[in-house]
Amino acid sequence: MNPMDHGPFVTSTITHDPVTTSSIFVYKGIAVKVGEDPEAVITFDTDLLRMAGAWTGGFLQWYLARDGLEDWPSPAGITHFETSQTPGWTLDGEFDDPRRWPYGPIPKEQGHYKGLYTHGKQVLFSYTIGDSDILELPGFDRVDTHPVFTRTFNLSPTEETLSLHVLQVPDSARTVIQSVSNSKEYIKIQVGNNTRTVGAQGIPDEAEWRITNRHLILDLPALMKPTRFKLAIGPILPGEEAGYMEGYLKRAASVSDLSELKKPGPDQWKPLETEAVMGEEDGPFTVDELTVPEPNPWNSFIRLMDVDFLSDGRAVVASLSGDVWLVEGIREDLGTLRWHRYATGLFQPSGVKVVDDKIYVTGRDQITRLHDVNNDGYADFYENFNNDLMASTNFHAFTMNLETDSQGNFYFAKSTPWPPYLRGEGPPRDAEVTPHHGVLFKLSPNGEKLEAIARGLRNPNGLDVGSDGEMVYADNEGNWVPTSKVHRIKKGEFHGFIPSAHQPEQPESFVPPLIWTPHYIDNSPAKPMFIESDKWPAELQDDLLLASYGRANLSLILKEDVGGVWQGAHLNLPLMFKSGLERGRFHEDGHLYIAGMTSWQSIGEDWGSFHRVRYTGQPLNLPVALNTKAGGLELRFNQQLDPKTAADLENYELQQWTYPWTSQYGTRGQLYSVENPGETHPDPVHVESVRLSDDGRAVFLEIPALRPGMVRSSLGTLEELPDMIEASLGLVMSINYQISTADGTNLSHMIHKTIHRVPTERFEE
Repeated sequence: MNPMDHGPFVTSTITHDPVTTSSIFVYKGIAVKVGEDPEAVITFDTDLLRMAGAWTGGFLQWYLARDGLEDWPSPAGITHFETSQTPGWTLDGEFDDPRRWPYGPIPKEQGHYKGLYTHGKQVLFSYTIGDSDILELPGFDRVDTHPVFTRTFNLSPTEETLSLHVLQVPDSARTVIQSVSNSKEYIKIQVGNNTRTVGAQGIPDEAEWRITNRHLILDLPALMKPTRFKLAIGPILPGEEAGYMEGYLKRAASVSDLSELKKPGPDQWKPLETEAVMGEEDGPFTVDELTVPEPNPWNSFIRLMDVDFLSDGRAVVASLSGDVWLVEGIREDLGTLRWHRYATGLFQPSGVKVVDDKIYVTGRDQITRLHDVNNDGYADFYENFNNDLMASTNFHAFTMNLETDSQGNFYFAKSTPWPPYLRGEGPPRDAEVTPHHGVLFKLSPNGEKLEAIARGLRNPNGLDVGSDGEMVYADNEGNWVPTSKVHRIKKGEFHGFIPSAHQPEQPESFVPPLIWTPHYIDNSPAKPMFIESDKWPAELQDDLLLASYGRANLSLILKEDVGGVWQGAHLNLPLMFKSGLERGRFHEDGHLYIAGMTSWQSIGEDWGSFHRVRYTGQPLNLPVALNTKAGGLELRFNQQLDPKTAADLENYELQQWTYPWTSQYGTRGQLYSVENPGETHPDPVHVESVRLSDDGRAVFLEIPALRPGMVRSSLGTLEELPDMIEASLGLVMSINYQISTADGTNLSHMIHKTIHRVPTERFEE
């Protein structure tokens, strides 16, 4: 049972049976509550432009696995009619599926979904078939106690002939057409002693009915003028009980001009207020809580995934449960916040981006551009900005992130199914790897051109684009990903996850990650974020922050560029958050705002959270650089160090290890010896000496084993690891120290440094 009021519609993959992956009802379905009966539902397929089916008795049956994310919902009632998984319309009278894969939209020249309008509780679909613009309104009536689903159409003129799939019928079905008046008729579909009646109002005189391939089909002639018509689909009844439809048609008013429903309707959601909680300023950073409105009147399950900002300062936050909220009241001293439920019913939105004050949202089905036509704080038009994505059934194949570059291009990524199967292997569809899995997408500013620009991503839960166009993403541990990592994106390159390599030969190497994050430090990183705020310390500009979903914390990544290879150091910040963290952005006020949620495998306490991280101006008491040098590591601070503790070799402890590149899932970041291939333990690192720099702000840890060039490591023969590829994955070095600043402040940290390349320059004292 899902008590959430999702609004007038819900977008999701919908199944007949969540256990049987072959029983897919619709991959990209919009289930709409229709009529005055709250338990009547009709579902539109945005890929195939078909009315997939309808039922009565309940809305959607949700399942508990992974908090409703693993098993898709199914109809919670009695199905009245369906159509097959073939196009809902055609231009040539045939209904063959023109797609190479059974996922994604049909070609735009055949048909294209444009979006939907909400008008109160009504939902109006807009799409094209050929060159005809079509508005379609699903509806429901009870006629003499009989449930009747309606489909009302407005079509623009076209010289093409259009054919419509109305509903599936049994093999032995036959039709009888009976006229009510010049513009009204009904079709009796008879199978044995059972009859279904379909009423028609306003169809052109030259239109014809036929049954082909187990479907009732309506063939329309070329339309020389705008055309409106309406279909009324009755239930299956015994005998000849069709009289109700004749009476219904006689009483029916003229077919509506649906363009009126494109105008904004009444507001549906009352704003809610919460009180923010300001953090204590007892360190260099503090965390403020922007309290989420839970509980709320609609039982909205607020699991926040991303945040961006409108030009007036309001925050836009997206919830994985399908909502987008606007948050007012953001100022330096937070107080009362007003939360507006701006949009509902989206398909697991995990990315939000504001461009020219228009809100774009990533879902598993499409990028949606939301329009508030009358500026009342609620979306009226859910525009399909781009739906070229292939949406398959595996829960792990999330669509994630939404960022832009300086040219206005959009970037987002799609995860790879778990477990992954190549086409023709394993389950027929549930875990099939499509061309869209495990890739980073680039979408043109107008939404027309979608292209994959990087591959080999497993679960890219977090992406950022710097002001210079550099891109980084975080990937989660699993098969072929021995421990979680943060990557610099190399366009056109392979990034490590073999099932989504999308190349004929098996890769032998991949783009090295910026950092490996040991499992005990972070089991599930989220968004890495470039520090580009002038309110934050100058020494950290262009370094990164890393949000953690698994550990519900924030860490600092100090990056260095060695001969074009990025490598970095990872350090947890001593900050507390209410939930796992997902995405964050810097506001024009210079502070970092972070959206978060908790589900499985996270230590977060709350289901959702919204926080602000502020730099207070107090001493950092943190390293600001950890650079690799020929023969050692340079650890730099922005404060004077105490010479006695900083130069004491006993105050430092270093270890190093490497990782395997293997298909095995569940190594949980097992550490492998660099010095003794095949053994599973870290190696102690010999530090010859510690030298303090002339400015007193850096120490050099002399490590004779660090020599210029690429770091090479070997795992030897590890028979217990399947499909292991021997490749240099670099090494990870942990640095523990307990020193102090010149004024006596204790500095005690554990840093993890990923090293791929050692430069030729040495430490300068």
